[in-house]
Amino acid sequence: MGASLAVIILAGGTSRRMGPNKPLQQLAGQTMLAQTVMTALSISPNVVVVAGNPVQEAAYRSEVPDSVTLVHDKIPERGPLIGLYTGLENVDSEYAAVLPCDSPFVIREVVLSLHRVAKGADAAVPVWSDGRIEPLHSVFCVRSARRAVVEALKAEMDTIREMIQQMDKVRLVSVDKIKELDSGLLTFFNVNTPEDLEKARTIIDQVGSYGSASAGPDRK
Repeated sequence: MGASLAVIILAGGTSRRMGPNKPLQQLAGQTMLAQTVMTALSISPNVVVVAGNPVQEAAYRSEVPDSVTLVHDKIPERGPLIGLYTGLENVDSEYAAVLPCDSPFVIREVVLSLHRVAKGADAAVPVWSDGRIEPLHSVFCVRSARRAVVEALKAEMDTIREMIQQMDKVRLVSVDKIKELDSGLLTFFNVNTPEDLEKARTIIDQVGSYGSASAGPDRK
């Protein structure tokens, strides 16, 4: 294996609630995809962006530096599980962080902390107090995750959440612990609707930039 940590960005959604191609929506003068890639590159030089199909892949090309691997789902319209499978097939690392393209305020230190927790396990996964997990902000052992994805697809599972539930050694990380690094928990803020996009713009106005989002307002 190469570098100890890679980053897989899942950008293959259909944007049903947003309308136009969601990863290309503008925030503070750049697309959400470009910002996510920038954050990923601050974590690791080994970054893979997974589009849903060849048309999306072509549309994303201008937003992704040449050093970043850009691919599309091996099986179309199967959701994030296939996106993860495709990403895992294109990394050369011991561990891989998985990020969605629609979380513009991911904090680098949160991902690096999850990587430290994941060492020696199958995955490190953030968990809320009510038991909900954040599968698209997790760090996986690449070897274990490749096996788990294949088994999940064989079992006709649809989600990464279901896959994680079948893994042997998953370390759950309380979001209360993550708050020490991201006081507003904005790492988990998703832009799914036009209203979310406007809220993201308001957050940027309040904190001044993407990079200082961890100091932003508490997440409600």
